[in-house]
Amino acid sequence: KLEIHDYLESTNTYLMKKISSGHAHASCVVANLQTNGRGRRGRTWQAGLGASLTFSLLWRFQCGAAALSGLSLAVGISLIRALHHFGITQAQLKWPNDILIGREKLAGILIELQGDMEGPSTAVIGVGINLNLSTKIKQQIDQPAIDLASAAPQTINPNELLGVLLNHLAEVLRSFELQGFTSLRDEWTKHHAYHQQQVRMLLPDGREILGVVQGITEDGNLLVETTSGLQKFASGEISLRGVV
Repeated sequence: KLEIHDYLESTNTYLMKKISSGHAHASCVVANLQTNGRGRRGRTWQAGLGASLTFSLLWRFQCGAAALSGLSLAVGISLIRALHHFGITQAQLKWPNDILIGREKLAGILIELQGDMEGPSTAVIGVGINLNLSTKIKQQIDQPAIDLASAAPQTINPNELLGVLLNHLAEVLRSFELQGFTSLRDEWTKHHAYHQQQVRMLLPDGREILGVVQGITEDGNLLVETTSGLQKFASGEISLRGVV
């Protein structure tokens, strides 16, 4: 079920409000313009008309929220597969939920969950992909950003991009529900921009931890070799940065 809106404040907010009213499984809401799109850690998704493809997908799981660790990483794989379909093979993953080209952000993922930890749960999976960013919008983004207009070998029709993305999302989400993140971990690691590289982990209390990325656990946590030994990090409020 696909809804296309000229504009919404946020496709994620829109669908989160629809969960309790029994909105259909696999409902997708697209906005040509989001006026108050949200990113991870309270950030605002900067957008202009035609600048981004922004959509959210409602997916109902029979498992509880506790079993959905690694979901944002699984979604990242579906984005990588779709981008490769269009010849953008230089796209890489940044733990836990960004798509990069070089060290510049192309796309982001925001997942919100509703339901109990053990019983059926619902995920609203928000995706934003930069299509054609103006200089003004780039100046408002708090990190280096790139768009498909700059990265793609040919012009990409946003409608076709959405269709390919949804096909890959459905395939990956079905696999994730049956087998968890385990079956996708090797593929994710292969595309991780910072695998075996030195990184800075920025913690919520302001501390920084330096280390070298060693891999990903079966539930999507990041393994980093630090001066204190091998440490495991859950996404939460942690931010990862490369070390130049």
